[in-house]
Amino acid sequence: IALLSAFIIIEWRTKEPMFNLNLFRIRAFAAGNIAGLLSAVGRGGLQFMLIMWLQGIWLPLHGYAFAVTPLWAGIYMLPLTGGFLIAGPLSGYLSDKYGARPFATGGMVLAAVSFALMMTLPVNFPYVVFGFILLLNGLAFGLFSAPNTAGIMNSVPADSRGVASGMRSTFQNVGMPLSIGVFFSLMIIGLNAKVPKAMY
Repeated sequence: IALLSAFIIIEWRTKEPMFNLNLFRIRAFAAGNIAGLLSAVGRGGLQFMLIMWLQGIWLPLHGYAFAVTPLWAGIYMLPLTGGFLIAGPLSGYLSDKYGARPFATGGMVLAAVSFALMMTLPVNFPYVVFGFILLLNGLAFGLFSAPNTAGIMNSVPADSRGVASGMRSTFQNVGMPLSIGVFFSLMIIGLNAKVPKAMY
């Protein structure tokens, strides 16, 4: 907290800052970066938890040896990547034509739907259903990513785009490790509430 406070004070007073805090006065820039951070928090933690679920529970239940579960967890997660690869370029093209907001907002709504569907899965889920939800999640984040980036970059003056890009990347990169802390805290709270009773 002390270092973050010092960083903000130094950047505020520097003539050519790495983080131009004045850009946060632009509403679209601030909102786009907050949305990007929250998206990274949701995406990073989910992927981490799903890989653990596959490696530790689902794959062994289906006869896979623990030695090969890392490889197969990656293979079974491919619909997520596929969805992102399909929706990303398409969303970028369409958002250039029709504006970024409907696609970025629609992507996050679809992501919320995919998270809700994930909550309905039993421990030993049928893979077809799981794969469909993963695909949906990948499509959602693909829909969000390109318009969000375009919205952020288009909201700032041309001479500030370099620093704006760096700030956007920083928010995305901070979101991923932050998500692991958030998701693990939630997991520990859930385990603490249920596991001792079940073991007893």
